[in-house]
Amino acid sequence: MLRAISLFEIRYYLRHPLLYGTTLLLGLMTFGAMTSDSIVLGGSIGNVHRNAPIVIIQFMTVMTILGMFVVTAFVASSAYRDF
Repeated sequence: MLRAISLFEIRYYLRHPLLYGTTLLLGLMTFGAMTSDSIVLGGSIGNVHRNAPIVIIQFMTVMTILGMFVVTAFVASSAYRDF
């Protein structure tokens, strides 16, 4: 039963535009922050290299917090459909 419900949810979200929009947005934010000096997410630029451990940890923290909002949107959508 759990397998059937999980497959239904996966098929539903693969047809949902929110998945592709958030994937594209987070991917572009990550790409922009790593390749451009004008976009800074979670790290200082100056004398610190972009692959320094502290910059990577700060970057992952910012992206995780943004990702939690995306997960909340997906869970809220499922909860709303069940209600």
